[in-house]
Parts: sequence; C-alpha cells; structure tokens
Amino acid sequence: MRTTFSWRQPRSWSLLLLCLLLTGCATRVIYYWLDSAIVWQLDDYFSLDRSQKKLLDTEVKGLMAWHRQHELPIYARDLDALAKAVASPMSPEQVAVHLDKTQASLTRTLENAIPRTVRLARTLTDAQVAHFMGDRVKRQEERQHDFATESKAEMLKGFREKMNERLVFWIGKVKPAQEPLIAQWAEWQYEMMGPWLEFQGAWTKELERLMKQRQSPDFGKELTRLLQQGDGLMDGRFTGYTDQSRQRTIKWLSDLSQSMDLSQRAHLYTLLKDYAEDFEGMVGKG
Repeated sequence: MRTTFSWRQPRSWSLLLLCLLLTGCATRVIYYWLDSAIVWQLDDYFSLDRSQKKLLDTEVKGLMAWHRQHELPIYARDLDALAKAVASPMSPEQVAVHLDKTQASLTRTLENAIPRTVRLARTLTDAQVAHFMGDRVKRQEERQHDFATESKAEMLKGFREKMNERLVFWIGKVKPAQEPLIAQWAEWQYEMMGPWLEFQGAWTKELERLMKQRQSPDFGKELTRLLQQGDGLMDGRFTGYTDQSRQRTIKWLSDLSQSMDLSQRAHLYTLLKDYAEDFEGMVGKG
C-alpha cells in the first residue's frame, strides 16, 4: 500500500527549501556534500557511538544513491516544466499542479527514508533520546517566549524582510506594486504563529511518546502516521489551518506570478532552467 504524506508537514517543506537553496554553480557541490552534512547533524543531535555512526553512514549513502538514480531525473523534468510555466502568468490551478508535483517527490523520498530512520532509532539509548527531546523542547520554549514578548510590529517587519530577501533571489528587484503581497504574506505568518506553536508542542509530545516505544513492532507504522497525518493532532484542530494555508499559498503565488514583469520572469526562468540542467547532470553520479 502506497503511503501519501501531507504536503503541509513542516519537515516536508524544510526538505523542499533545502533543495531550493542549492544555488548556481554550487548546486552539485552542495548536493554531493549532503550525505556528510546529514551524518554530522544527526551525530550532533544524538552523540552516536561508532556502530551507530556506521549504520547511519550506510543508510544515508543508500538514501542518496537511490535519490540520485530515481529522483533527480524527475527534479530535472519538473523544474524544466516549471520554468516554461513561469514565463507566463500562472493561474491558481497551474500553481497547484506544480505544488502537487513537489509533494509527490517529497512523499517518495520520505517513503524511502522512514525505514532507514526506524532502523537507526531502534539503536538509540534512552540517554540519547532524552538529550534529543530535551533540546527540541528547549528550542520550542524559546520560540514560544519570543512570540509572547516580541511586538506584532517587530514580527511583521521581520517576516516582510525575510520574504523580500527570498523574492530578490528568485525574481530580482521587487517592484512597488508587489509590496502589498509581501505585507499580506507577513500578516498571514503572524496570524498562523500562535496555532503553529501550539501544534508544534503537540507534535513534539507525540514524537516523544513514540520514541519511548521505538522497540515496538508498530514503531515504524506509528512514525509514518505521525509524518503522514501529524496535523490531525489536537482533535484535528490544526487541519483547518493547514488547509487554509495551502489555499492561501496557491492564490498568493498565482497573484505574484500575475504581478511579475518581463525582467522578473526572465530572472526566474533562468534560475529554474539552471537547476534543471544541474540536476540532470547529476543523475546517477556519486
């Protein structure tokens, strides 16, 4: 039975952003370095022993080899199609199609990664899990404190600045007519921050519960459920927010596409074509 993962999951979008931040001529260098970066990051989280590091190295190399062979050709094809699409104003329906393609790729990657994650998780000690969860809870508390103490004006300013930086990278100089779109995005981010932090707290508690049962035969199935349907926690209250967020994002990206001038379209087209060519050149290579 094929597992489908919610496009709304934060770690799915984290992976997407990682892929999107592979820029210019450094794309291949960064991609080939990812296996080492993943190993270093997880070792930092858990302080792995020698046998665990060996297992992690094997699993990550297997995941990356699979990804190069099976996913990079799809990345190249989908990015080429997206480059052609952005040359003209995109409707919400067109945006949704390309978002769905991205989610399909993330779903396949997670399907390959989860069994590997389960094998590693079963080797973790209680002390390693406690260290990881303690660090995650601490960072969650820091985010909640920042949200409670920082003024709305300060947060909105930060959201606008971040989005402006992203747009400058993707489409070049932002036009005055696009400033209202940036302001709208910032308002949405602020509006979602409270529910998002509440959800993150519930998700972390559920992950902690599962990690205590990592030797259970059902651990893999339960971890998949958390990644697949995690926004159904809290009696499904967050599902409505994420459905709304998806529709807002689709409309916002369509509105942005409608607002772009020829120079911005050319800028974005060139970036996407370069990514497509880079990924195509990496297919099957290690």
